[in-house]
Amino acid sequence: MSPEEQAAFDKGREISNAQITQIEQYISFRYDQMRSGYLGVIQKQLDAGRQQEEYSPILFARVEYSLYMQHVKEAEAKLKAEVKTQFAEWDDLNQQMGVEELMDTWLSKTLSDRFTDLTFAGLKVLQDNADILKTADDNWRKKFPTWAAEQPLD
Repeated sequence: MSPEEQAAFDKGREISNAQITQIEQYISFRYDQMRSGYLGVIQKQLDAGRQQEEYSPILFARVEYSLYMQHVKEAEAKLKAEVKTQFAEWDDLNQQMGVEELMDTWLSKTLSDRFTDLTFAGLKVLQDNADILKTADDNWRKKFPTWAAEQPLD
């Protein structure tokens, strides 16, 4: 590689590293906000499921976790679009450097890792509530045997 090519290569790496650092900072800030919000919502929904009387608290929790996973997946897509909008001024430069696809792959992987963690964090909230939900469900089944027969756990 000629000295000019090496200098261009080094400059490209420097620019890419600067982009990644800024994008990671932005993602961390936004993700932390989203994470606490989503985990708070799933906990509130589990609490609400124990208070309502129409459905089995365990079945209610299963449905809420399923909805939670859908919302997390949607949030991942929204954050990706938000990042692309926030850092749109780099699109032309990335295209000129030939790293547009690499940056998109990196962004997708970075967000996927974070939101997979958020999915598991929601599952941990569900597991942390398992004993409470089981007790609430047992009490609900005793109080509403007709509905309980219509809502088996299997």
